[in-house]
Amino acid sequence: MKSFIEVGPGKQVFVGVYNRVRVTERPMDEILPDPEIQYLAESFGMGMGFAVAKRESFPWFQFELTDVLLDKAGRLAIARPNGRNIVRLAENLDVPIEAIEASPLFDPPPPGWRELMLTGPEVRHLPTAWAARLREWRGIYLIVDESDGQRYVGAVYGEENLLGRWTTHVAGDRGVTRELRQRNPLDFRFSILERVSPDMLADDVIALEQTWMERLHTRQFGLNA
Repeated sequence: MKSFIEVGPGKQVFVGVYNRVRVTERPMDEILPDPEIQYLAESFGMGMGFAVAKRESFPWFQFELTDVLLDKAGRLAIARPNGRNIVRLAENLDVPIEAIEASPLFDPPPPGWRELMLTGPEVRHLPTAWAARLREWRGIYLIVDESDGQRYVGAVYGEENLLGRWTTHVAGDRGVTRELRQRNPLDFRFSILERVSPDMLADDVIALEQTWMERLHTRQFGLNA
């Protein structure tokens, strides 16, 4: 199976060639809470058919990425085929190649730390360049639960920096601190309040974190119990 994603009006880019490994029947009560299905539904409007289907299970396909044309992933661009079908037989797909780009189109450079805002699903699926940048950054961050606007202030000064802490927050189906444990991490929005020097002492970072809790009133009216 060859996979393409849309990157602009009338344009798709090659993702990879996959082999089908196996097909199983998966119960609906496993599919609906699956974080990957929720991500597809929230980000692309896909997967909602599961929620309305009156079935106890669905065929579940497992695919494995091959190394065929892997050097063209993100670079080989084609014109978007006409019609609404998202799955097509290769013999029926006759579209022109528009370009072979110098660098991948679906891995844009990360924004500056002041502009960076990520949802829980986005933290789970970070582009490689974005993950590398977050691994370099440390400081004070903010989580807003978009379901009700409640806020949480945290500090990062250890291994893996922001990348490690943020991915930990969204790794399960609930948050990881006492207050966040009652909440769905797919509703979280992450941003950076202040970056700090890599050699700042842990006690100084914690003291800075406390000032942000005071300024944003996250103890009295937020999630920093």
